[in-house]
Amino acid sequence: MESRRNRYIRSQVYDIAPRWSTDGVGIQFDEQNCDWLMIPRYPLPERWAQRYSPLLIIFPSQYPDVPPTGFYLKAKLFSKTGRDPHFFDRTYHDAPDLTAQGWWWYCVLARTDVVGGWKPSDDPLGSDNLWTFLNMVREALTTDDD
Repeated sequence: MESRRNRYIRSQVYDIAPRWSTDGVGIQFDEQNCDWLMIPRYPLPERWAQRYSPLLIIFPSQYPDVPPTGFYLKAKLFSKTGRDPHFFDRTYHDAPDLTAQGWWWYCVLARTDVVGGWKPSDDPLGSDNLWTFLNMVREALTTDDD
């Protein structure tokens, strides 16, 4: 029997796949262990010098109760005004360090201990879910606090 974690991740990945499988490039997903999702051509907002970057999300072992800790982009990305202060060549908050594989970590955290924070539904496709996290990713990459 599939674990709750894997059932949630699989349902959510299949739900977002049509949106992120554009330009003939699909998403990549760890179908065996449900540990990660990669969007190979994630469109970066206007404030970035590059138009696209691969984006990687690592699912924690306690997902969906615990959201992902940040996300990963390929190294050497710059905003048009310079370096983004939330984009690191190392990780914090116990996020896996993937710099040896060419991934830099972007710090964005969904709080679970505050009103309005991350609260997954009993339904894998209800709030909060992978769509919620991807909205946070977009907001973080769009906001210019250089």
